[in-house]
Amino acid sequence: MSDYKIFMGSWCFVFGFPKPASLDQVVKVLSAFGFDGIALGAGFTGHAAPDQFPTKQSRKELVDWISSYNLEIAGYAPDPYCMPWATGDADVLKAYEEYFASCLQMAADIGSSKIRVDPGSFGPLARGVDYNAVWDRVVTTFQKQAKMAADVGVTMLWEPETGQVFVKPSEIVKLLDDVGADNFMLDYDCGHAQAISVLGHNQIQPVETFEDGQLGYIKSLKGKIGSVGLNDSDNTTWMNLFGTHLGLGRGVLNFDEIVPALIDSGFRGPWWGCDAIPMSPDAWADAWTGIATMRELLDKYL
Repeated sequence: MSDYKIFMGSWCFVFGFPKPASLDQVVKVLSAFGFDGIALGAGFTGHAAPDQFPTKQSRKELVDWISSYNLEIAGYAPDPYCMPWATGDADVLKAYEEYFASCLQMAADIGSSKIRVDPGSFGPLARGVDYNAVWDRVVTTFQKQAKMAADVGVTMLWEPETGQVFVKPSEIVKLLDDVGADNFMLDYDCGHAQAISVLGHNQIQPVETFEDGQLGYIKSLKGKIGSVGLNDSDNTTWMNLFGTHLGLGRGVLNFDEIVPALIDSGFRGPWWGCDAIPMSPDAWADAWTGIATMRELLDKYL
């Protein structure tokens, strides 16, 4: 029996599809491909939003159905760009807090030990915006949410994307420190990490990158990584929004360096995500080849 488990997010089979895959299709394919689990996305083409499964019974039935395909629930992700609460007015923040609370209850009800969070606003910050005020709002909101999540035994994961605010490496580390909650950690996504640490994408001057790329970035996050999504990169961005997410082996990343570095940083799983999102139906093929590549890598280093 291996010391790790591999999952894929339901959202990987939505973007760039002429017809987005249904949750039924995703569950059946991941099961057939031999994945150990699935992370569910709210707001992704009708996959698993709280209002789709409004009762505890309906949520139990959802979990039982997924379990019948030998898949576990590996995580839950609210819509990352549902509303610009970091920079919006008080009404937007209130609406977001209500949305998060409903998603957190959903995560707890389906037995997910992890929930994703994001600042919600596109970055970089516009000229004239009060940086400190936005920073304080994000920190205090994350602190409040982390306490709510801790009360139901859920870890909160922030996945920095370069389309967001606060995506310099130093800002990312400082935000994790300022929130200062044991159950608030970073979701390390290789495509986004390449855009952050190598491309310096969407950063306000002066740009911060690392001479050794992702390896330097990972070192700066020692003890702060709570989840990992592996995907490849060709050093480009998708529509100037965030780093590309290619299938493993389709880009330039050296996973024989990255995976040991992640383990050395303190992350050992047990869940590892295959997060290939080529923005096309190639995601099906990338899932098939990705799980084989990941098992080979993780067998080697864990």
